[in-house]
Amino acid sequence: MAGVVKQVCSPVELGEGPHWVQGQKALYYVDIRKGYVHRYFPDQDKHQSLKVEAAGSGDSVSLVVPVAGSSDLYVVGIGRSIGIVHWPLNAPDKHQTKATVLQTIDDQSPNNRFNDGKCDPQGRLWAGTMGHESEPAVLEKEKGSLFCLDTANNISKWVDKVSISNGLAWTQDKGTFYYIDSLAFSVDAFDYDDTTGKISNRRVVFDFKKSNVEGIPDGMTIDTDGNLWVACFLGSKVICVEPKSGSLKCKVDLPARDITSVCWGGDDYATLFVTSAQTGHSSEELSKKPYEGATFTITGLGAKGFPPVDYKADLNMIKTKMAL
Repeated sequence: MAGVVKQVCSPVELGEGPHWVQGQKALYYVDIRKGYVHRYFPDQDKHQSLKVEAAGSGDSVSLVVPVAGSSDLYVVGIGRSIGIVHWPLNAPDKHQTKATVLQTIDDQSPNNRFNDGKCDPQGRLWAGTMGHESEPAVLEKEKGSLFCLDTANNISKWVDKVSISNGLAWTQDKGTFYYIDSLAFSVDAFDYDDTTGKISNRRVVFDFKKSNVEGIPDGMTIDTDGNLWVACFLGSKVICVEPKSGSLKCKVDLPARDITSVCWGGDDYATLFVTSAQTGHSSEELSKKPYEGATFTITGLGAKGFPPVDYKADLNMIKTKMAL
């Protein structure tokens, strides 16, 4: 399970939110601080980028998920807002657009921003916030929350006093939701009701400090065996955790320090795509560390994942809001 690591995309400042779109055979990811969504076609080695103009609540772009039933609409996190962008496949390789805002939250904390986000099995979007960082992982704690945006555009808060809302994953039987608040240094589990979206009974399934794992837990995905793959910010690795026993199964070292997130992709979902960041490094340091901020693949892991879920919004509602 050692895995073969390969760089596939050039460095960005703060790579995050990888999402594989099988119908396009493309990897999507964001550069949070620069406000870009990136689209990469591995078979063609082709790269496209979309600059998303700032919304009223900030200019960061923290997540990207396709809208179900559409080939060119995507839900994104922009500052403290969730919005929709239109990005056709035939757009110029370097493109710019403005998002249509669906919801804005955390008005009482204007320096907050959205971070990681994914859809649950029913297509509801779960995304969390965090406070302003003065430097990587240094921020005012417990300013963020975890929200759920349902398919009718109703938003609700499920977890508060979050420091850095990060990795999310659901089990195949749709009974458990896994979640990471990075500065808790743990992977937590909730009971999950797929019909209502309700989560309850929070507990720790893996503790970074007790397991002597270096780094901070960041993005996360799940494989078909139920194991969790967790990016280690400040840790130069991805780890695989067996949540039922709380054991560390393996780790894969990478040539970048700040590993931010992971997702399964490729034709059989056996390729692990990994994003990273170059924040916290000086220009001189980056000249000596060319892999910081790059996107990688890890193959040969003997594991594979599930197709990600698109945001199952009311398309008519979205098109009306966007005047399409």
